[in-house]
Amino acid sequence: MLRQSWRGNGDLLRSTAVRRLLLAQWLPSAAVTGAESLVVAYAGVRGFPAGGYGFLLACLPVGMLVGDLLVGRCAAPATRERLVVPLAALMGLPLLVFALPVPLPLCAAALLSAGCGFAYALGLQRRFLDALPADGQGQAFTLLGSGNMTLQGLGPALFGTAAALTGTGPAMAAAGTAAALTALWIATWHRPAPALAEPA
Repeated sequence: MLRQSWRGNGDLLRSTAVRRLLLAQWLPSAAVTGAESLVVAYAGVRGFPAGGYGFLLACLPVGMLVGDLLVGRCAAPATRERLVVPLAALMGLPLLVFALPVPLPLCAAALLSAGCGFAYALGLQRRFLDALPADGQGQAFTLLGSGNMTLQGLGPALFGTAAALTGTGPAMAAAGTAAALTALWIATWHRPAPALAEPA
């Protein structure tokens, strides 16, 4: 069974389309998770009040909920696909403010905005499903989930190491830069489906 699993994962990763779509869903979330892991240390360095820690930590998941509700409920499928790159960029660009000594409300707004950007993945779902072989869909979603968990574990380790060398703020900004660069990479190959014309 293990050999079959490795073979199936290898077949999936040999497909350029599948590999791109997996990386597009893994990398931004890994970078933002790395930034999130530094929030408490950043708040301590900045001398924010103790209650500010929990407030900041709540902002990212609240933003994720708001983004998923707005994009998932209010946007048509074609619109979701057009929003992939802007929303992926939104995950990273607000985090650049952490390179500066910004006040607590601006930190909260940056994390809330980055959380909203997670809704970019909704616009990749159709393309991901279409790229999969009919007999490999279950394994592909397992690979997607396990890859996400693995990289979301590596993100904090990577940017935590960077924080030890540069400080928490610059490391969080570096995580935002990584997410924004991934959005730029997605823009080089992501072509949204055209919206259907309204009937006359």
